[in-house]
Amino acid sequence: MSLPFTHIRTICGEFLILVAAMTLVSGTAGFYLFRGFGQPVMIAAALFAFAVPLATALPYVVYLAVRLNSLMSDNAGLKRAATTDRLTGLLNRAGFEGEIRRHIATLERKQQGGLMLLVVDADNFKQINDRLGHPTGDQALKAIATELRHSIRAGDALGRIGGEEFAISLPCANIGQGRTVAERLRLAINALSVGEGADAMRLSVSVGGAFSAAPQSFDVIYAAADHNLYQAKQAGRNRSTISAMGNAHGYLRDAGKPVPATP
Repeated sequence: MSLPFTHIRTICGEFLILVAAMTLVSGTAGFYLFRGFGQPVMIAAALFAFAVPLATALPYVVYLAVRLNSLMSDNAGLKRAATTDRLTGLLNRAGFEGEIRRHIATLERKQQGGLMLLVVDADNFKQINDRLGHPTGDQALKAIATELRHSIRAGDALGRIGGEEFAISLPCANIGQGRTVAERLRLAINALSVGEGADAMRLSVSVGGAFSAAPQSFDVIYAAADHNLYQAKQAGRNRSTISAMGNAHGYLRDAGKPVPATP
């Protein structure tokens, strides 16, 4: 059952309880106020006082449900607009941070597994803009976003958190799974190109990843992944550098060498 429907049902239920309470009050008031006019008048007044609120409750509930549904739909649309990147349709930074914090909270309740944060940055993006123009640069970002979306699972979180920088929050069992995902999406993007003919340029990305088996703050995990992204860029781009985080202070271990581009 969807959350908006649950809220509507709860509010309408509370409204009906209020109607029942007011019906009881009005019926009792009618009984006592008209008891001096004789039993037939008293009974008629009490029945009328009971009947009117009950008879009008149904249209009120229908109207309330329709208005609440419209309001919640509008609010959902505003929330989507506030947390979505307009160019790619992915989460923006605020939306992504909300999702990864939910993943971190889930990690606190789990006994096994961990969380991988991958930071994906388009290589030589300024050259694409300068050589082919900003519209083609936008096409490149959309192509990368589409490929990333196709390369993750439904439960993962994907966002565009900077100009040409993307991030993936990936709940996984171990660091090996994160490395596999990083390489799969890197190779998939490296098969793409933008532009036509002699001006065509192949796309590539560098990936920095940090795996944590214990809950860490988003800032700590992001700093570790961003450090590894810098290492991948320094090593020549079009490669991934993944490391595991140690304790709650977030120091790195098992960084190894960057995984190079495949010829």
